[in-house]
Amino acid sequence: MSKRRKKGKSASGRATRRPAARRARGPRDPVAAKETIARLTRELDEARQQQAATADVLEVISRSTFDLQAVLDTLVRSAARLCAAECAFIFRLDEGAYHLAASHGFSDEYRAFIKRNPIAPGRSTLVGRTALTAHTVHLPDCLADPEYRWFESQKIGGFRTMLGMPLLREGIPIGVLALTRSRVQPFSDSEIALVRTFADQAVIAIENVRLFDEVHARTRDLSEALDQQTATSEVLRVISSSPGDLQPVFQAILANATRLCGAKFGTLYLCDGDAFLAAAFLYAQP
Repeated sequence: MSKRRKKGKSASGRATRRPAARRARGPRDPVAAKETIARLTRELDEARQQQAATADVLEVISRSTFDLQAVLDTLVRSAARLCAAECAFIFRLDEGAYHLAASHGFSDEYRAFIKRNPIAPGRSTLVGRTALTAHTVHLPDCLADPEYRWFESQKIGGFRTMLGMPLLREGIPIGVLALTRSRVQPFSDSEIALVRTFADQAVIAIENVRLFDEVHARTRDLSEALDQQTATSEVLRVISSSPGDLQPVFQAILANATRLCGAKFGTLYLCDGDAFLAAAFLYAQP
C-alpha cells in the first residue's frame, strides 16, 4: 500500500506553496485621473460637435438639393468653426483655373482680390499645389515654406498656417477646400480628417447639382424635339386637309414657328418679283 502524503508536502517531500494573494491596488493618482477625465470629456464634446455639424450639412444638402451656394456656404462656415480656423474657402475648377465659390471669415478686400485672380495649378500657391498633387497640402507656416510664392495674397489675407483639401471626383480635382489661421498653429490629424469629410460632402453637393443639370438639359432637349415633331405633324395635317388653299398652311407654319421660338408675334412673307408681300400675320396673346 502506498503511503499517504503528509498535509502540506508534495510527493518529493517538499513543502508546497500556496499562491500569494494579490495585493489590492491603491487608488490612482487623482491628478492623472482628473486629466484623463478632462481629456475624454473634451474628445466627447468634439465628437458631438462634429456629428452635429455633419448633420447640419447633410440637412442643408437634402433641403437645398439644387441650391449649391447655400450648401457650400454652410460647409465653409462649419469647417472653420470646428477646426478653429479664422477663415475657410472653396474654389471650383472652371476653364483650367480655380475660382472662388464660397468663403468665410475673409475681408471684402481679400475676396475681391481672389475673385480678380483665379488660381492655376502650381506649387507656388496652396490651392494650386493642392489641385496639382490631388492630395492634402498642409503648410504649418506658409512664409517658411520654400515653394510658397504668393506673398501678395498672404499679405492681404494675413494668414500663416494653411490647409488645402482637394475635392475629388473619380480621383480628379474639381475644386479645393482650404482653411487658414492667422497664427502659426498646425492643424491636428483629427482636424485634417474632419476637413476631408467636409470636402467629401462638398463633392456630393456639386455632383447632385451637376447630375440634376444634366437630366434637366436632356429633358429640355427631348421636349424641344417633341415640340418640333408635333409642329411638323400639325403643318402636314393642314397641308393634307387644304390641298387648294395655301393660307391655312401659311398660318399653321407661322403659328408653330412663333410658339416654338417663344415670340410674341410673327409675319410670313412671300417673294413676289422684287418685293416681299405679307402672306400671314400672327400676334400671340400674352
